[in-house]
Amino acid sequence: MNAPNPTTKMQSLNAVPANAATRRGARTGVLHMCADLDYGDPARETVTLAVLTQRLGWRALIASGGGTLVTEAERAAVKHVRMPLGRHGVVASWRNRVHLETLVQRERPALIHAHGANTIEMACRVGRLHQLPLVVDITQPIPDTPYAHRLMTLVAQSSCTLRVPTETMAKHLTGTFRLNPALIARVAPGIDLQNYNMAAISAERLLNLSRLWRLPEQGIVALMPMPLENGMGHPVFLRALAELKSENIYAIMIGGDRNDRGRRAEIEQSVTRLGLGGKVIMPETCPDWPAAFWLASVVVAPNTAVRGQTMEILGAQALGRPVIVTSVGANEEMVVKGETAWVVPPDNVTALAKALRDAAHMSTDQRVNLADNTRYFVEENFPQANWFNGMMEIYEKLMFPAARRTAA
Repeated sequence: MNAPNPTTKMQSLNAVPANAATRRGARTGVLHMCADLDYGDPARETVTLAVLTQRLGWRALIASGGGTLVTEAERAAVKHVRMPLGRHGVVASWRNRVHLETLVQRERPALIHAHGANTIEMACRVGRLHQLPLVVDITQPIPDTPYAHRLMTLVAQSSCTLRVPTETMAKHLTGTFRLNPALIARVAPGIDLQNYNMAAISAERLLNLSRLWRLPEQGIVALMPMPLENGMGHPVFLRALAELKSENIYAIMIGGDRNDRGRRAEIEQSVTRLGLGGKVIMPETCPDWPAAFWLASVVVAPNTAVRGQTMEILGAQALGRPVIVTSVGANEEMVVKGETAWVVPPDNVTALAKALRDAAHMSTDQRVNLADNTRYFVEENFPQANWFNGMMEIYEKLMFPAARRTAA
């Protein structure tokens, strides 16, 4: 792979469909529904898409349970309406539905975009009532339960397009729920290459984050950006670290356990039992992901459960960091084995420990070559402009079908 010059010009978000910004008189309002706007892929993509469409001249509106990213949305003049969409009790569902119907009648959006499985049922019912097209964004696998099958049946009966980020997710929906592939649109995730750029990370940002996490001045930092849930690979990661105590490796495991209460306590017990006290830091959230990746010597995604996408893998590669992933789910769709990342079998302590040792002992020339490869890979395959254009094409197809038929 030919590595580009590090000063390669970033792809611009101005490369949007030409007719998207010139629709006059059309109701180009989009109602985004998300369970909450705390840190996570659905929340981040919700806010990013709302902000970018608002800049384009459309009207963006977000309904969610609130969270840390609300301020970012409102700074871009995106209207946010607080609504506990993550609650599914009888009373909560009834209230949400009444509030959503009132919101739709008042704001008159042209399309509803549901982010995450928690909002699918409500979005389908409100969209059907008001005869609005619907986009459902599903980035992670849905458990194979009777309720999930009823939910997917409701989706199949709606005027809906299912957006998935990877081929793994497309196969999951068609294989597990027997959905018609024609309902599914695959749009690869995108990374903001201006934000994930080494030239944009100041020494002050690095120093502030290093002090916050009390990182040692000398030492190898292995960063694991996975939620504290079953199947994310924390036990095998800790056992691999225990085999490398002499390597002076410090681990940062970023993630919360709100979907698996008690998991943090279990992991902390494992840290003590394996003699890793003082070498493992477990912040619940990260205030500055680009700076975190820049501080890391290697980024690890050792999950044994299938994931539909892991944006942190792409962010780390955009900043030229070595990456280790397991051959599970969509991990291999987001790396190039042997060129941008180590790919190891799941739940294999020996293989993971060897990859960590290899990453720790890379020479300066090896790190520079790897950084060129990883940056080039993300620039070519996962720029934010491509993701945004793909989402706009879905919007156009649903909101202006007559114009698309005429063009065809």
